[in-house]
Amino acid sequence: MNTKIYQLVLSDTVVIPSKSILVSRKDEGFTLVELMIALVLGLLVSAAALQVFYTSSVNSRRQEASSQIQDNAIFGFSEMQKNLRRTNYGAKSTDAYDEFFMNHLTPQGGVVLTAPEAPEDTSDNWLNGNLSGLVLDGKAIPASLLSSNESANSSSNVSVDNSDQLTIQYQSGREDLFDCEGAAIPEGFYVIERYFVRLDKTITPNTLGLACASAIYEYNESTAGSSTGLDIASYTDSEGDSQNNNLSGDGTIIIPNVDYFRVLFGVSDSIGFATYPDRANIAYMPIPAPSSLDSDQRIVSLQIGILSRSDNPTATQQSNSELSFDILDVANTKLDTDTIAGPTYLRSVYESMILLRNARGGL
Repeated sequence: MNTKIYQLVLSDTVVIPSKSILVSRKDEGFTLVELMIALVLGLLVSAAALQVFYTSSVNSRRQEASSQIQDNAIFGFSEMQKNLRRTNYGAKSTDAYDEFFMNHLTPQGGVVLTAPEAPEDTSDNWLNGNLSGLVLDGKAIPASLLSSNESANSSSNVSVDNSDQLTIQYQSGREDLFDCEGAAIPEGFYVIERYFVRLDKTITPNTLGLACASAIYEYNESTAGSSTGLDIASYTDSEGDSQNNNLSGDGTIIIPNVDYFRVLFGVSDSIGFATYPDRANIAYMPIPAPSSLDSDQRIVSLQIGILSRSDNPTATQQSNSELSFDILDVANTKLDTDTIAGPTYLRSVYESMILLRNARGGL
């Protein structure tokens, strides 16, 4: 009988035969080549991410700059055009033509080119020119406040020394009308509006903007025809309060960041312009000196143009010295020296042609 003997192992220890076991292990980590490849790939990914960020940032700033120009120029430009369309409403006739034949001789005429000069005899009246019968602070209204080509009152950031100045006039035909400075115009009162480019001192740094200064007055024929004339330094509003006018002052900025302002007159010698507009023979010219206009020439339309820029600098593909602009008849004009040396902005030209509906008759 074979007897099997079992040994009970009460311990958790496992007995392993005593043998030498060789374990082969590979070295852990990166080689130098692998490390360099990883660094290069990381740099490429980082560069791509930075390029995407930069491109997005540039595009965002350009879109913001474009939006700024549209907000500043388009809305202000639209309001300006609305006021210009009122030009010549309420004008008076002359011995030769009716009130719709508008030129430098039209009393209370829409485009202001002339103002009465001081009469030689104090007993004479001030009834001549577009501002017939009007004086300012008891004196003749200075020529510097009238429409003029490259006016000394109107600044410029381009190679042209000065911008133009446009002065218009119209009568309020109803209530709830406002002038370019936001003042309410009583019904039946006249308004003179002067558009020019000046330095905007309300922002830092100071930049040029298109401004408008205005004067409101109630025309009184007897006062206008007197030796003292009708003073437009102030007026009495519908509430009975005296209000000072600002025609010779700085006015109000209506379009900020304007580098240049240009105006052309549409001049015609057609009498039957309203009946036969195709025979108008309109020629556009810079604002002329009154002495260069004939009495049988009339102003029937306006062309206005501005060079507007963004509020904030932005990246552009061209430097300031490479930029050139066409603003109406002013072709290939460049920025002036000081502006070239300054920051780069997004710039755009806005132009408009305005048919003066109150200057279409003329018999």
